[in-house]
Amino acid sequence: MTVRTMTVRTDRSYRPFVPLALIPRQFSRIGCALMESVKPADEPAKMNTPPAVAAAETRPRSGRQPAKPARVRRRTVLLAALGTAAAATTAGVLLSRSSEGTPALGSHRATLSGHEDQHVVSVTFSPNGRTLAAGSVLYSAPGTIVGVNGSTLRLWDAAEHTATTFSDQTSDVESVAFSPDGRTLAAATGNGVELWNVADRASAVTLPHAQPVLGLAFSPDGRKLVTGSRDGAARVWDVATRTVAATLTTQGMLVVQSVAFSPDGKTVATGSADLGDSPVRLWDVTLGTITAVLDAPAWRGFKPLAFSPDGRTLATGSADKTVRLWNVATGAVTATLTGHTDDVTTVAFSPDGKALASGSTDKTARLWDVATRTVTATLTGHTDDVTTVAFSPDGKTLATGSFDNTVRLWTAR
Repeated sequence: MTVRTMTVRTDRSYRPFVPLALIPRQFSRIGCALMESVKPADEPAKMNTPPAVAAAETRPRSGRQPAKPARVRRRTVLLAALGTAAAATTAGVLLSRSSEGTPALGSHRATLSGHEDQHVVSVTFSPNGRTLAAGSVLYSAPGTIVGVNGSTLRLWDAAEHTATTFSDQTSDVESVAFSPDGRTLAAATGNGVELWNVADRASAVTLPHAQPVLGLAFSPDGRKLVTGSRDGAARVWDVATRTVAATLTTQGMLVVQSVAFSPDGKTVATGSADLGDSPVRLWDVTLGTITAVLDAPAWRGFKPLAFSPDGRTLATGSADKTVRLWNVATGAVTATLTGHTDDVTTVAFSPDGKALASGSTDKTARLWDVATRTVTATLTGHTDDVTTVAFSPDGKTLATGSFDNTVRLWTAR
């Protein structure tokens, strides 16, 4: 919307002339009504005033002549009326255009289809925001066998909503992540981690695992990659040498699904399903040791997690239908966000840290104001579990993936 500005003259010598023939009918009616309500001074008032009183009121005092009342010009009243009406009408047009041109927070913008017979379980934007990567897993109804139906790894043009695929990739993709420079796409698969060249989508380099990899994340400098696996361990890889720099595990860890690097790259958070309680653990990347254990009552199942951009807060989701915010330094819960009606499966902070997104098996995603701990929008439209959420680098768009085989884009700011 283009808003034009104009300079308004305030000197009193400026008196615009408006031909009556050019005045819109509705404005002329307003002006006439106002003129009728203001009586010019040169027209005597018609009032039933007794003669004696009238004479007393008009008799000069102390020899002075009575002052003449100020004259009110018809043209002045008319122009004032026209200005008021025109200003009100112009403001109404501008407000209408502004409301129509700015999408509401949480409004649905696009649905990306094409993952036939594939649950979308991971989405992420490239660092420049132009590309959205989506990973999916094949599924079949009970008692049926479904063959591979296209690639399970897709790159979507975020503006055109068109997709390109990796023809050589047909196994389940549980998680995807771009390297900070945007040149490499990591995909967690049943055979390990595949590192793809984004430019030509050439054959990937594989970091092997004995068990399927469920989660992964690059360090902020892109030199390391952390992975979580069904074998009960998280591994920190040196990307350049393709070797394991550290193995993060402890007694009782069974399946590590969620992993995240802190913004300074010194700490790794893991969410796992364990033999007993299933806490979130914070690890020193260099030493490979646990620095904190975050646990809460009634926790069970996997723990999706995400660091805030400043690294001071960790958000976690849980099967108890809540999102918790933790103080990383003290390990204390600073807030519990309620509103979802089923398991919280995914969480993500906006790039500026002011908003948090969550997804749930209640088929909705939610946007939260981190400062006030309140829901700012509930995103409805998916017809099955919401499994993944991701903000665009500018924070204006939220992508969600679901078991309904689609990716949806929403207005996030």
